[in-house]
Amino acid sequence: MDKKIIFSLLGNVLIAFSATFAVPIFYAAVFMKDFEVAIVFAVVGVIVICVERIFKNLSKRHRRRLPLLSAAATMLAVFPMVAAFGMLPFLYFEILPPLDCALETISDLTSAGIGILPENAPYVLRLWQSLLMWFGSLIFLVMLVTLMPEVSGNFGMTLSLHGGQNFSPIFGQMLQMAQRMIKVYTALTIFSVGFFKLAGLDFWDSLLMAMRCISTGGGNYFPAHGNIFVEYAAIFTMVLACGNFLFYHRLIITLPPPIILTKENIFRRGINYLKKFNQNILHNVKRFFSNSEVKFIVLIIVLSTGWLTFTTYKQGIFTDGNAALRYAFFNAVSFLSTTGIHLDSPEPLDEFDTFLIFFLAMFGGCMGSVTGGVKIMRVIVLMKLAAAELEKTMHPRMMTVLKVSKVIVPAEIIGRILGFFFLACITLFICAAGLSFTGLNFSEAVAMSFACLTNVGTLPGICDAENFLGLPAAGKIFCMLILIIGRLEIFVLLIFIAGLISLRKFKEW
Repeated sequence: MDKKIIFSLLGNVLIAFSATFAVPIFYAAVFMKDFEVAIVFAVVGVIVICVERIFKNLSKRHRRRLPLLSAAATMLAVFPMVAAFGMLPFLYFEILPPLDCALETISDLTSAGIGILPENAPYVLRLWQSLLMWFGSLIFLVMLVTLMPEVSGNFGMTLSLHGGQNFSPIFGQMLQMAQRMIKVYTALTIFSVGFFKLAGLDFWDSLLMAMRCISTGGGNYFPAHGNIFVEYAAIFTMVLACGNFLFYHRLIITLPPPIILTKENIFRRGINYLKKFNQNILHNVKRFFSNSEVKFIVLIIVLSTGWLTFTTYKQGIFTDGNAALRYAFFNAVSFLSTTGIHLDSPEPLDEFDTFLIFFLAMFGGCMGSVTGGVKIMRVIVLMKLAAAELEKTMHPRMMTVLKVSKVIVPAEIIGRILGFFFLACITLFICAAGLSFTGLNFSEAVAMSFACLTNVGTLPGICDAENFLGLPAAGKIFCMLILIIGRLEIFVLLIFIAGLISLRKFKEW
Protein backbone atom coordinates (compact mmCIF):
# COMPACT_ATOMS: atom_id res chain seq x y z
CA MET A 1 0.00 0.00 0.00
CA ASP A 2 1.48 3.32 -1.14
CA LYS A 3 0.79 5.81 1.67
CA LYS A 4 2.26 8.73 -0.29
CA ILE A 5 -0.25 8.46 -3.12
CA ILE A 6 -3.08 8.11 -0.55
CA PHE A 7 -1.99 11.36 1.09
CA SER A 8 -1.76 13.00 -2.33
CA LEU A 9 -5.31 11.98 -3.29
CA LEU A 10 -6.75 12.97 0.09
CA GLY A 11 -4.94 16.29 -0.17
CA ASN A 12 -6.62 16.96 -3.52
CA VAL A 13 -10.00 16.27 -1.91
CA LEU A 14 -9.26 18.66 0.95
CA ILE A 15 -8.13 21.53 -1.27
CA ALA A 16 -11.37 21.17 -3.26
CA PHE A 17 -13.37 20.98 -0.02
CA SER A 18 -11.77 24.18 1.29
CA ALA A 19 -13.23 26.07 -1.69
CA THR A 20 -16.80 25.26 -0.57
CA PHE A 21 -16.32 27.36 2.59
CA ALA A 22 -16.33 30.52 0.48
CA VAL A 23 -20.12 30.25 -0.01
CA PRO A 24 -21.20 30.25 3.69
CA ILE A 25 -18.51 32.85 4.51
CA PHE A 26 -19.90 35.18 1.85
CA TYR A 27 -23.51 34.55 2.88
CA ALA A 28 -22.82 35.07 6.60
CA ALA A 29 -20.76 38.23 6.07
CA VAL A 30 -22.83 39.95 3.37
CA PHE A 31 -26.44 38.79 3.91
CA MET A 32 -26.54 37.79 7.59
CA LYS A 33 -24.16 40.55 8.69
CA ASP A 34 -22.93 38.02 11.24
CA PHE A 35 -19.14 38.19 11.14
CA GLU A 36 -18.77 35.73 13.98
CA VAL A 37 -20.40 32.98 11.91
CA ALA A 38 -18.28 33.99 8.90
CA ILE A 39 -15.14 33.73 11.04
CA VAL A 40 -16.17 30.26 12.24
CA PHE A 41 -16.47 28.97 8.66
CA ALA A 42 -13.24 30.77 7.73
CA VAL A 43 -11.33 29.15 10.62
CA VAL A 44 -12.57 25.68 9.67
CA GLY A 45 -11.58 26.36 6.06
CA VAL A 46 -8.08 27.41 7.15
CA ILE A 47 -7.77 24.22 9.23
CA VAL A 48 -8.71 22.18 6.16
CA ILE A 49 -6.06 23.96 4.09
CA CYS A 50 -3.42 23.39 6.79
CA VAL A 51 -4.18 19.66 6.89
CA GLU A 52 -4.03 19.60 3.08
CA ARG A 53 -0.54 21.17 3.21
CA ILE A 54 0.59 18.49 5.67
CA PHE A 55 -0.75 15.77 3.35
CA LYS A 56 1.03 17.30 0.37
CA ASN A 57 4.33 17.34 2.24
CA LEU A 58 3.86 13.69 3.16
CA SER A 59 3.08 12.76 -0.47
CA LYS A 60 6.19 14.14 -2.17
CA ARG A 61 7.65 11.92 -4.90
CA HIS A 62 4.73 9.51 -4.91
CA ARG A 63 4.45 6.95 -7.67
CA ARG A 64 2.43 7.79 -10.77
CA ARG A 65 0.49 4.53 -10.89
CA LEU A 66 -2.25 3.78 -8.36
CA PRO A 67 -2.04 0.38 -6.60
CA LEU A 68 -5.29 -1.46 -5.93
CA LEU A 69 -5.09 -1.43 -2.14
CA SER A 70 -4.22 2.28 -2.11
CA ALA A 71 -7.28 3.04 -4.24
CA ALA A 72 -9.57 1.11 -1.88
CA ALA A 73 -8.03 2.74 1.20
CA THR A 74 -8.46 6.21 -0.30
CA MET A 75 -12.13 5.62 -1.07
CA LEU A 76 -12.85 4.36 2.44
CA ALA A 77 -11.01 7.32 4.03
CA VAL A 78 -12.59 10.14 2.00
CA PHE A 79 -16.03 10.44 3.59
CA PRO A 80 -14.94 10.07 7.25
CA MET A 81 -12.11 12.58 6.67
CA VAL A 82 -14.37 15.21 5.09
CA ALA A 83 -17.08 14.57 7.70
CA ALA A 84 -14.60 15.30 10.51
CA PHE A 85 -14.31 18.87 9.21
CA GLY A 86 -17.82 19.22 7.80
CA MET A 87 -19.49 18.59 11.16
CA LEU A 88 -17.66 21.46 12.91
CA PRO A 89 -20.16 24.19 11.85
CA PHE A 90 -23.02 22.03 13.17
CA LEU A 91 -21.18 21.65 16.47
CA TYR A 92 -20.68 25.41 16.73
CA PHE A 93 -24.42 26.16 16.59
CA GLU A 94 -25.12 23.45 19.23
CA ILE A 95 -28.48 22.50 17.76
CA LEU A 96 -27.61 18.79 17.69
CA PRO A 97 -25.55 16.50 19.96
CA PRO A 98 -22.07 15.66 18.59
CA LEU A 99 -23.03 12.15 17.46
CA ASP A 100 -26.12 13.47 15.66
CA CYS A 101 -23.93 16.11 13.98
CA ALA A 102 -21.68 13.33 12.71
CA LEU A 103 -24.69 11.31 11.46
CA GLU A 104 -26.12 14.39 9.72
CA THR A 105 -22.78 15.14 8.03
CA ILE A 106 -22.21 11.57 6.86
CA SER A 107 -25.77 11.34 5.52
CA ASP A 108 -25.29 14.59 3.62
CA LEU A 109 -21.92 13.59 2.12
CA THR A 110 -23.27 10.21 1.02
CA SER A 111 -26.33 11.95 -0.54
CA ALA A 112 -28.73 10.13 1.78
CA GLY A 113 -30.03 13.36 3.30
CA ILE A 114 -31.73 11.82 6.32
CA GLY A 115 -32.63 15.35 7.38
CA ILE A 116 -32.23 15.28 11.16
CA LEU A 117 -31.43 19.01 11.16
CA PRO A 118 -34.22 20.78 13.15
CA GLU A 119 -36.70 22.97 11.32
CA ASN A 120 -35.55 26.03 13.28
CA ALA A 121 -31.95 25.61 12.12
CA PRO A 122 -30.31 28.81 10.79
CA TYR A 123 -30.47 29.24 7.04
CA VAL A 124 -26.68 29.25 6.79
CA LEU A 125 -26.70 25.68 8.13
CA ARG A 126 -29.29 24.71 5.51
CA LEU A 127 -26.93 26.15 2.94
CA TRP A 128 -23.98 24.28 4.44
CA GLN A 129 -26.02 21.08 4.48
CA SER A 130 -26.72 21.50 0.76
CA LEU A 131 -23.06 22.20 0.04
CA LEU A 132 -22.08 18.98 1.81
CA MET A 133 -24.57 17.06 -0.33
CA TRP A 134 -23.28 18.71 -3.49
CA PHE A 135 -19.62 18.16 -2.63
CA GLY A 136 -20.17 14.58 -1.49
CA SER A 137 -21.79 13.64 -4.80
CA LEU A 138 -19.03 15.44 -6.71
CA ILE A 139 -16.39 13.41 -4.88
CA PHE A 140 -18.35 10.23 -5.54
CA LEU A 141 -18.60 11.10 -9.23
CA VAL A 142 -14.85 11.71 -9.42
CA MET A 143 -14.15 8.39 -7.66
CA LEU A 144 -16.61 6.70 -10.00
CA VAL A 145 -14.44 7.49 -13.02
CA THR A 146 -11.00 7.29 -11.39
CA LEU A 147 -10.76 4.95 -8.40
CA MET A 148 -13.75 2.61 -8.74
CA PRO A 149 -12.76 1.17 -12.13
CA GLU A 150 -9.40 0.25 -10.60
CA VAL A 151 -10.92 -1.28 -7.47
CA SER A 152 -13.95 -3.17 -8.74
CA GLY A 153 -14.16 -2.81 -12.52
CA ASN A 154 -17.33 -0.85 -11.70
CA PHE A 155 -19.56 -3.69 -12.86
CA GLY A 156 -20.64 -2.38 -16.23
CA MET A 157 -19.55 1.27 -16.47
CA THR A 158 -18.18 0.75 -19.98
CA LEU A 159 -21.48 -0.78 -21.08
CA SER A 160 -23.34 2.40 -20.22
CA LEU A 161 -21.02 4.32 -22.56
CA HIS A 162 -21.39 1.97 -25.54
CA GLY A 163 -17.89 0.68 -24.87
CA GLY A 164 -16.28 4.00 -25.73
CA GLN A 165 -14.56 4.98 -22.48
CA ASN A 166 -11.25 3.71 -21.17
CA PHE A 167 -10.22 4.01 -17.53
CA SER A 168 -6.64 4.01 -16.36
CA PRO A 169 -4.80 3.76 -13.01
CA ILE A 170 -2.21 6.24 -14.28
CA PHE A 171 -2.30 9.35 -12.10
CA GLY A 172 -2.27 11.89 -14.95
CA GLN A 173 -5.07 10.22 -16.91
CA MET A 174 -7.17 9.92 -13.75
CA LEU A 175 -6.76 13.68 -13.25
CA GLN A 176 -8.08 14.32 -16.79
CA MET A 177 -11.16 12.16 -16.14
CA ALA A 178 -11.77 14.00 -12.86
CA GLN A 179 -11.59 17.40 -14.57
CA ARG A 180 -14.15 16.32 -17.17
CA MET A 181 -16.64 15.23 -14.52
CA ILE A 182 -16.14 18.38 -12.44
CA LYS A 183 -16.89 20.54 -15.50
CA VAL A 184 -20.06 18.62 -16.41
CA TYR A 185 -21.32 18.47 -12.81
CA THR A 186 -20.70 22.18 -12.25
CA ALA A 187 -22.32 23.14 -15.56
CA LEU A 188 -25.46 21.12 -14.77
CA THR A 189 -25.62 22.69 -11.31
CA ILE A 190 -25.46 26.21 -12.77
CA PHE A 191 -28.10 25.26 -15.31
CA SER A 192 -30.33 23.93 -12.50
CA VAL A 193 -29.89 27.13 -10.46
CA GLY A 194 -31.20 29.08 -13.45
CA PHE A 195 -34.13 26.72 -13.77
CA PHE A 196 -35.17 27.21 -10.12
CA LYS A 197 -34.68 30.96 -10.49
CA LEU A 198 -37.09 30.98 -13.44
CA ALA A 199 -39.53 28.96 -11.30
CA GLY A 200 -39.78 31.88 -8.87
CA LEU A 201 -37.26 31.19 -6.09
CA ASP A 202 -34.68 33.75 -5.00
CA PHE A 203 -31.00 33.13 -5.73
CA TRP A 204 -30.08 31.42 -2.45
CA ASP A 205 -33.09 29.10 -2.44
CA SER A 206 -32.38 28.35 -6.11
CA LEU A 207 -28.77 27.48 -5.32
CA LEU A 208 -29.80 25.42 -2.30
CA MET A 209 -32.42 23.40 -4.19
CA ALA A 210 -30.19 22.93 -7.24
CA MET A 211 -27.42 21.45 -5.07
CA ARG A 212 -29.86 19.18 -3.24
CA CYS A 213 -31.52 17.86 -6.40
CA ILE A 214 -28.50 17.49 -8.70
CA SER A 215 -26.64 15.66 -5.91
CA THR A 216 -29.73 13.52 -5.06
CA GLY A 217 -29.19 14.54 -1.43
CA GLY A 218 -32.77 15.64 -0.87
CA GLY A 219 -33.50 16.22 2.79
CA ASN A 220 -36.50 17.73 4.54
CA TYR A 221 -36.22 21.29 3.19
CA PHE A 222 -38.39 22.23 0.23
CA PRO A 223 -39.37 25.91 -0.23
CA ALA A 224 -42.54 27.07 -1.98
CA HIS A 225 -44.68 23.99 -1.36
CA GLY A 226 -47.53 23.87 -3.83
CA ASN A 227 -45.67 25.93 -6.44
CA ILE A 228 -46.04 23.86 -9.60
CA PHE A 229 -43.08 25.55 -11.29
CA VAL A 230 -40.69 24.81 -8.41
CA GLU A 231 -41.87 21.21 -8.34
CA TYR A 232 -41.24 20.72 -12.04
CA ALA A 233 -37.85 22.45 -11.74
CA ALA A 234 -36.99 19.88 -9.06
CA ILE A 235 -38.28 17.04 -11.26
CA PHE A 236 -36.17 18.20 -14.19
CA THR A 237 -33.04 18.48 -12.06
CA MET A 238 -33.56 15.06 -10.46
CA VAL A 239 -34.03 13.51 -13.90
CA LEU A 240 -30.69 15.06 -14.92
CA ALA A 241 -29.10 13.52 -11.83
CA CYS A 242 -30.39 10.09 -12.93
CA GLY A 243 -28.42 10.32 -16.15
CA ASN A 244 -24.95 9.12 -17.00
CA PHE A 245 -22.53 12.03 -16.51
CA LEU A 246 -19.88 10.45 -18.72
CA PHE A 247 -22.51 10.12 -21.42
CA TYR A 248 -23.39 13.79 -20.91
CA HIS A 249 -19.73 14.69 -21.44
CA ARG A 250 -19.59 12.73 -24.66
CA LEU A 251 -22.73 14.41 -25.99
CA ILE A 252 -21.40 17.86 -25.11
CA ILE A 253 -17.95 17.48 -26.70
CA THR A 254 -19.40 16.03 -29.90
CA LEU A 255 -22.01 18.79 -30.23
CA PRO A 256 -19.97 21.55 -31.95
CA PRO A 257 -18.57 20.41 -35.31
CA PRO A 258 -14.93 21.15 -36.17
CA ILE A 259 -14.26 24.39 -38.03
CA ILE A 260 -13.05 23.63 -41.55
CA LEU A 261 -11.43 26.44 -43.51
CA THR A 262 -12.51 26.52 -47.16
CA LYS A 263 -12.34 28.99 -50.03
CA GLU A 264 -16.00 29.88 -49.58
CA ASN A 265 -16.92 33.30 -48.20
CA ILE A 266 -17.46 33.70 -44.46
CA PHE A 267 -21.26 33.90 -44.83
CA ARG A 268 -21.43 30.56 -46.67
CA ARG A 269 -19.07 28.95 -44.18
CA GLY A 270 -21.29 30.16 -41.32
CA ILE A 271 -24.40 28.69 -42.98
CA ASN A 272 -22.67 25.33 -43.47
CA TYR A 273 -21.40 25.34 -39.88
CA LEU A 274 -24.89 25.99 -38.47
CA LYS A 275 -26.31 23.26 -40.69
CA LYS A 276 -23.73 20.79 -39.39
CA PHE A 277 -24.40 21.96 -35.83
CA ASN A 278 -28.13 21.25 -36.21
CA GLN A 279 -27.32 17.81 -37.61
CA ASN A 280 -25.14 17.10 -34.58
CA ILE A 281 -27.95 18.16 -32.24
CA LEU A 282 -30.42 15.79 -33.91
CA HIS A 283 -27.84 13.00 -33.92
CA ASN A 284 -27.09 13.45 -30.20
CA VAL A 285 -30.78 13.58 -29.29
CA LYS A 286 -31.32 10.34 -31.19
CA ARG A 287 -28.27 8.77 -29.53
CA PHE A 288 -29.49 9.87 -26.09
CA PHE A 289 -32.99 8.42 -26.41
CA SER A 290 -31.72 5.22 -28.02
CA ASN A 291 -29.65 4.48 -24.91
CA SER A 292 -30.96 1.41 -23.08
CA GLU A 293 -30.71 2.97 -19.65
CA VAL A 294 -32.55 6.12 -20.72
CA LYS A 295 -35.37 4.12 -22.30
CA PHE A 296 -35.68 1.94 -19.20
CA ILE A 297 -35.79 4.98 -16.89
CA VAL A 298 -38.48 6.63 -19.02
CA LEU A 299 -40.50 3.41 -18.96
CA ILE A 300 -40.26 3.10 -15.16
CA ILE A 301 -41.22 6.75 -14.62
CA VAL A 302 -44.21 6.51 -16.97
CA LEU A 303 -45.53 3.26 -15.44
CA SER A 304 -45.02 4.28 -11.80
CA THR A 305 -46.47 7.76 -12.39
CA GLY A 306 -49.51 6.30 -14.11
CA TRP A 307 -50.11 3.80 -11.33
CA LEU A 308 -49.68 6.29 -8.48
CA THR A 309 -51.93 8.80 -10.26
CA PHE A 310 -54.64 6.17 -10.71
CA THR A 311 -54.52 4.81 -7.15
CA THR A 312 -54.32 8.16 -5.34
CA TYR A 313 -57.21 9.55 -7.40
CA LYS A 314 -59.33 6.40 -7.11
CA GLN A 315 -58.83 6.17 -3.33
CA GLY A 316 -59.87 9.81 -2.93
CA ILE A 317 -56.48 10.95 -1.60
CA PHE A 318 -56.61 13.62 -4.31
CA THR A 319 -59.88 14.86 -5.74
CA ASP A 320 -58.10 16.81 -8.49
CA GLY A 321 -56.58 14.71 -11.26
CA ASN A 322 -53.88 17.29 -12.00
CA ALA A 323 -52.79 17.34 -8.35
CA ALA A 324 -52.68 13.53 -8.32
CA LEU A 325 -50.57 13.48 -11.50
CA ARG A 326 -48.14 16.09 -10.16
CA TYR A 327 -47.80 14.25 -6.85
CA ALA A 328 -47.24 10.90 -8.58
CA PHE A 329 -44.74 12.29 -11.11
CA PHE A 330 -42.71 14.08 -8.44
CA ASN A 331 -42.49 11.11 -6.08
CA ALA A 332 -41.72 8.63 -8.86
CA VAL A 333 -38.76 10.72 -10.05
CA SER A 334 -37.63 11.59 -6.52
CA PHE A 335 -37.37 8.00 -5.31
CA LEU A 336 -36.09 6.56 -8.58
CA SER A 337 -33.25 9.08 -8.35
CA THR A 338 -32.89 8.21 -4.61
CA THR A 339 -33.25 11.92 -3.79
CA GLY A 340 -35.92 11.14 -1.23
CA ILE A 341 -37.83 14.44 -1.31
CA HIS A 342 -41.52 13.62 -1.08
CA LEU A 343 -44.59 15.80 -1.37
CA ASP A 344 -47.06 15.46 1.47
CA SER A 345 -50.39 13.84 0.66
CA PRO A 346 -53.69 14.44 2.51
CA GLU A 347 -53.74 10.77 3.55
CA PRO A 348 -51.05 8.07 3.81
CA LEU A 349 -50.48 5.84 0.79
CA ASP A 350 -51.73 2.27 0.85
CA GLU A 351 -49.35 -0.65 1.36
CA PHE A 352 -48.80 -1.44 -2.31
CA ASP A 353 -47.98 2.17 -3.23
CA THR A 354 -45.55 2.33 -0.31
CA PHE A 355 -43.91 -0.85 -1.60
CA LEU A 356 -43.72 0.71 -5.09
CA ILE A 357 -41.75 3.66 -3.72
CA PHE A 358 -39.54 1.18 -1.87
CA PHE A 359 -39.02 -0.66 -5.17
CA LEU A 360 -38.19 2.53 -7.10
CA ALA A 361 -35.49 3.44 -4.58
CA MET A 362 -33.88 0.04 -5.18
CA PHE A 363 -33.44 0.76 -8.92
CA GLY A 364 -31.54 4.04 -8.83
CA GLY A 365 -30.39 5.82 -11.98
CA CYS A 366 -27.87 5.18 -14.73
CA MET A 367 -24.52 3.55 -14.14
CA GLY A 368 -22.55 6.79 -14.36
CA SER A 369 -24.97 8.84 -12.24
CA VAL A 370 -24.71 10.13 -8.67
CA THR A 371 -27.80 8.21 -7.56
CA GLY A 372 -27.80 5.33 -5.11
CA GLY A 373 -29.50 1.98 -5.62
CA VAL A 374 -28.30 -0.94 -7.69
CA LYS A 375 -28.31 1.08 -10.96
CA ILE A 376 -30.42 0.49 -14.07
CA MET A 377 -27.65 -1.08 -16.16
CA ARG A 378 -27.26 -3.98 -13.75
CA VAL A 379 -31.01 -4.58 -13.76
CA ILE A 380 -31.04 -4.60 -17.58
CA VAL A 381 -28.17 -7.10 -17.71
CA LEU A 382 -29.90 -9.42 -15.23
CA MET A 383 -33.20 -9.25 -17.13
CA LYS A 384 -31.47 -10.05 -20.41
CA LEU A 385 -29.51 -12.83 -18.74
CA ALA A 386 -32.72 -14.38 -17.39
CA ALA A 387 -34.34 -14.16 -20.84
CA ALA A 388 -31.25 -15.70 -22.49
CA GLU A 389 -31.15 -18.58 -20.00
CA LEU A 390 -34.86 -19.27 -20.56
CA GLU A 391 -34.35 -19.28 -24.31
CA LYS A 392 -31.32 -21.55 -23.98
CA THR A 393 -33.33 -23.96 -21.85
CA MET A 394 -35.90 -24.31 -24.64
CA HIS A 395 -33.18 -24.55 -27.31
CA PRO A 396 -30.14 -26.23 -25.69
CA ARG A 397 -27.93 -26.08 -28.79
CA MET A 398 -28.51 -22.40 -29.46
CA MET A 399 -25.60 -20.02 -28.89
CA THR A 400 -26.72 -16.85 -27.10
CA VAL A 401 -24.92 -13.53 -26.92
CA LEU A 402 -26.00 -10.95 -24.36
CA LYS A 403 -26.04 -7.39 -25.70
CA VAL A 404 -26.93 -4.04 -24.15
CA SER A 405 -27.26 -1.04 -26.49
CA LYS A 406 -25.74 -3.17 -29.26
CA VAL A 407 -22.64 -3.84 -27.13
CA ILE A 408 -21.72 -7.42 -26.22
CA VAL A 409 -21.57 -7.94 -22.46
CA PRO A 410 -18.45 -9.95 -21.51
CA ALA A 411 -18.92 -12.98 -19.29
CA GLU A 412 -16.61 -11.37 -16.72
CA ILE A 413 -18.94 -8.41 -16.25
CA ILE A 414 -21.99 -10.69 -16.03
CA GLY A 415 -20.26 -12.65 -13.27
CA ARG A 416 -19.40 -9.48 -11.39
CA ILE A 417 -22.98 -8.20 -11.60
CA LEU A 418 -24.31 -11.52 -10.29
CA GLY A 419 -21.76 -11.37 -7.49
CA PHE A 420 -22.78 -7.81 -6.72
CA PHE A 421 -26.46 -8.72 -6.32
CA PHE A 422 -25.61 -11.66 -4.10
CA LEU A 423 -23.39 -9.53 -1.88
CA ALA A 424 -26.00 -6.74 -1.84
CA CYS A 425 -28.60 -9.15 -0.47
CA ILE A 426 -26.17 -10.53 2.12
CA THR A 427 -25.15 -7.01 3.13
CA LEU A 428 -28.77 -5.97 3.60
CA PHE A 429 -29.38 -9.02 5.79
CA ILE A 430 -26.26 -8.38 7.92
CA CYS A 431 -27.05 -4.67 8.33
CA ALA A 432 -30.65 -5.39 9.31
CA ALA A 433 -29.47 -8.02 11.78
CA GLY A 434 -27.02 -5.54 13.28
CA LEU A 435 -29.67 -2.84 13.69
CA SER A 436 -32.08 -5.32 15.25
CA PHE A 437 -29.74 -5.50 18.28
CA THR A 438 -30.57 -1.83 18.96
CA GLY A 439 -34.17 -2.74 19.78
CA LEU A 440 -35.76 -2.25 16.35
CA ASN A 441 -38.32 -4.72 15.07
CA PHE A 442 -37.76 -6.65 11.84
CA SER A 443 -39.53 -4.27 9.45
CA GLU A 444 -37.86 -1.17 10.94
CA ALA A 445 -34.38 -2.73 10.79
CA VAL A 446 -34.83 -3.81 7.16
CA ALA A 447 -36.31 -0.47 6.11
CA MET A 448 -33.56 1.60 7.74
CA SER A 449 -30.82 -0.65 6.38
CA PHE A 450 -32.33 -0.40 2.91
CA ALA A 451 -32.63 3.39 3.18
CA CYS A 452 -28.95 3.65 4.14
CA LEU A 453 -27.64 1.19 1.56
CA THR A 454 -29.56 2.81 -1.31
CA ASN A 455 -28.74 6.32 0.02
CA VAL A 456 -32.37 7.37 -0.28
CA GLY A 457 -32.33 8.34 3.41
CA THR A 458 -36.03 8.26 4.24
CA LEU A 459 -38.99 6.27 2.96
CA PRO A 460 -42.47 7.78 3.53
CA GLY A 461 -44.61 5.61 5.74
CA ILE A 462 -41.67 3.31 6.52
CA CYS A 463 -38.80 5.25 8.12
CA ASP A 464 -37.86 8.89 8.59
CA ALA A 465 -35.47 11.09 10.57
CA GLU A 466 -37.23 10.31 13.86
CA ASN A 467 -36.34 6.64 13.50
CA PHE A 468 -32.66 7.49 13.17
CA LEU A 469 -32.73 10.00 16.03
CA GLY A 470 -34.28 7.36 18.29
CA LEU A 471 -31.35 4.96 17.84
CA PRO A 472 -28.81 4.48 20.63
CA ALA A 473 -25.22 5.64 20.08
CA ALA A 474 -24.05 2.26 18.75
CA GLY A 475 -26.95 2.19 16.26
CA LYS A 476 -26.11 5.67 14.92
CA ILE A 477 -22.45 4.73 14.46
CA PHE A 478 -23.51 1.56 12.68
CA CYS A 479 -25.81 3.59 10.40
CA MET A 480 -22.87 5.83 9.46
CA LEU A 481 -20.92 2.75 8.43
CA ILE A 482 -23.89 1.48 6.41
CA LEU A 483 -24.23 4.85 4.65
CA ILE A 484 -20.58 4.78 3.56
CA ILE A 485 -20.78 1.14 2.46
CA GLY A 486 -23.96 1.89 0.52
CA ARG A 487 -22.33 4.81 -1.27
CA LEU A 488 -19.10 3.01 -2.14
CA GLU A 489 -20.64 -0.47 -2.47
CA ILE A 490 -19.56 -3.47 -0.44
CA PHE A 491 -16.87 -4.63 -2.90
CA VAL A 492 -14.61 -1.72 -1.90
CA LEU A 493 -14.59 -2.77 1.76
CA LEU A 494 -14.12 -6.45 0.90
CA ILE A 495 -11.23 -5.71 -1.46
CA PHE A 496 -9.58 -3.51 1.16
CA ILE A 497 -9.84 -6.27 3.79
CA ALA A 498 -8.59 -8.90 1.32
CA GLY A 499 -5.74 -6.59 0.35
CA LEU A 500 -4.62 -6.15 3.94
CA ILE A 501 -4.67 -9.92 4.46
CA SER A 502 -2.71 -10.55 1.25
CA LEU A 503 -0.34 -7.60 1.62
CA ARG A 504 2.65 -9.75 2.52
CA LYS A 505 2.21 -11.97 -0.51
CA PHE A 506 1.15 -9.40 -3.12
CA LYS A 507 3.05 -6.20 -2.46
CA GLU A 508 1.71 -4.53 -5.60
CA TRP A 509 -1.73 -4.29 -4.07
